[in-house]
Amino acid sequence: MAESANLKRRVTYLMLFRLVLISLVMGSTLLIAWLGDVDLQTPNAYLLLGIIAATYLLTIIYGVMINRVRNPLRFAYVQIGIDLCIATLLVHVTGGAQSAYTFFYPVSIIGAATVRYRRGAVVTALTSVGLYAAISMLGWFELLPIPEGQRILPHEMSALVLARSMGLNFAAFGAVGFLAINLGGQLARTSASLESERTAAADLYTLHEDIVRGLTSGLITVDARGTVLTLNQAAREILMVPAGAAPGRPLAALATPMAEALDALDPRESARRIEVDHTLESGRTLHLGITVSPLVDHTDRVHGRIINFQDLSEMREMELQVKQAERLATIGTIAAGVAHELRNPLASISGSIELLRSGAEDPADSAALMDIVTREVGRLDALISELLEYTNPRPRQAVRFDLVELIRETLRVFSQDKKVEGVSVELETRDQPIHVTADPAKLRQVLWNLLRNAVEAARAGGGTVAVELSRSQEQALIDISDDGPGIAGDAVARIFEPFYTTRSGGTGLGLAIVRNIVSDHGGDIDVETEVGRGSRFSVSLPLGEPAERED
Repeated sequence: MAESANLKRRVTYLMLFRLVLISLVMGSTLLIAWLGDVDLQTPNAYLLLGIIAATYLLTIIYGVMINRVRNPLRFAYVQIGIDLCIATLLVHVTGGAQSAYTFFYPVSIIGAATVRYRRGAVVTALTSVGLYAAISMLGWFELLPIPEGQRILPHEMSALVLARSMGLNFAAFGAVGFLAINLGGQLARTSASLESERTAAADLYTLHEDIVRGLTSGLITVDARGTVLTLNQAAREILMVPAGAAPGRPLAALATPMAEALDALDPRESARRIEVDHTLESGRTLHLGITVSPLVDHTDRVHGRIINFQDLSEMREMELQVKQAERLATIGTIAAGVAHELRNPLASISGSIELLRSGAEDPADSAALMDIVTREVGRLDALISELLEYTNPRPRQAVRFDLVELIRETLRVFSQDKKVEGVSVELETRDQPIHVTADPAKLRQVLWNLLRNAVEAARAGGGTVAVELSRSQEQALIDISDDGPGIAGDAVARIFEPFYTTRSGGTGLGLAIVRNIVSDHGGDIDVETEVGRGSRFSVSLPLGEPAERED
């Protein structure tokens, strides 16, 4: 189908070229006749003008039939054959071998090369040689009638002139044929290459259309002025755009928040995870996630933007539902943990009060029972304080201070605790000072909880706790290591969960509070542990804005 259309196009070009050429011949003939005062009232002149008029008429007929023929190749051969016959007739009525119209043969050879490539050039060249030789010899031997009024007679030339004219024309036909054969070969290769590239381009275009059509996310392309060039079906469905209504309109008319987000970006800048809220005409608000990239051509010049977006409304609703479910699950965990933690102290207090009510006479027993009540009340008070700190922490009061000095001060106070006896706590720092912007009281709480856990673990191991303080380009790093028994693999994943503890007497809220405080400061906490070798808790905190840092 494509080859047939291509052949019809080449045949059309051949007809147009013939029309232009015959117009030039007719015009030049009339001009020469007028300038040379040639009599055009002779049969020969009528025949010449009739041939030219017939050529015009045939070209008109070809133009009418071009869209009706089923075999364009045969149609082209018919035209070339008629052109050769007309050229032969023109040569005969204008002098035979020495006619000035022999150039019609090379023109036909070139036309055949453009239509049928090498084969057409070879066949037409051989046919031209045969026809020219035949008409020249027949005219020279006076075997054909001569129109009245013909000024150049074929039989009046000498044999030498005849041979010279035929030789020159044969050489011209051969040279033109050779060039036409090469031209036909190049045209054939070019046509095959173009057809292959056209097929590849069509396949690529179809693939592109299929990919764009199959996208579940919206895809919009805009030019440098923000005018919509294309948009896929998913974009129409998300933005509720009627079919055919978007191309040519400003992006701001379809989605104003999206256009404002693009205006804030450099034309060559790419952006990911831009989120905007877009309100439809129905009043429904969409939460859109946008990715923007520049639209460039093969010279890397920016011509617009490519916008890929998705409707995240359902995802946000699901996130809220998940967070609500997590919150409810956390409340359930806290409630279960509180019930468990309260039961034992309340049981001890209840038992002690019952014994006191029964009238214990020994003062020492009464004092011991009162100590139990006091201890358990203190335990309950500590539990409630930690629970309030976890569920409703006080607002962070950030100030700028030296972290090295804070850790040293905390270690001095912590070393006075009786629970530290028998454990060596060492501080190592290579950077001094290290300034951060944070809440000193909350960071003391983080250090205190981590140090208390490390000391208790070290007491069951080698009795050494190491505190290392350093900083990177953007963060302050605090590492607290112990040489205790380590943490079992199944417990590592749960140590930051509320009410999960591996030591007796613990509430399980200490590390959960630590993680909340560190996260609230924009930091991170991690743990490395090996059973039998100890554990290492690493806390990273941001140093703050560069203007606030000191070297």
